Amino acid sequence: MAKKRKLNEAEWEIMEGVWHFDRPVTVREVHEVLYPQKQKAYTTVQTIMNILTDKGFLQREKRGKVNFYTPTLSREDAARMETQNLVSRLFQGSFGALANYLINSGQLTEKDLQEIKALLDQKDRDA
Repeated sequence: MAKKRKLNEAEWEIMEGVWHFDRPVTVREVHEVLYPQKQKAYTTVQTIMNILTDKGFLQREKRGKVNFYTPTLSREDAARMETQNLVSRLFQGSFGALANYLINSGQLTEKDLQEIKALLDQKDRDA
């Protein structure tokens, strides 16, 4: 498990590249899938992947001269962790307060609201 349970924006970006694969991955593979036009340097990706390893989000295994990285948590688990952090920090731990904020924010489209209503209706039927 990760020692520090928070990903910054650059780390999320790199993790998206790692999650893109269903197998252990090299820095080169992540770099090529995320930055095919070399928008970021290979060494930047390597540094961030090493930080993610130190933080416990990636495991590193050396095979010959090449390091292979495997995520220690799924994207869904990371999203759950980040959502919990957000709710704890901004809504005093209340998911209801988050839902209230989202519904009343004016940012949701009519389609979004219909989808939320359908989810709530399904939840009622399943209860």
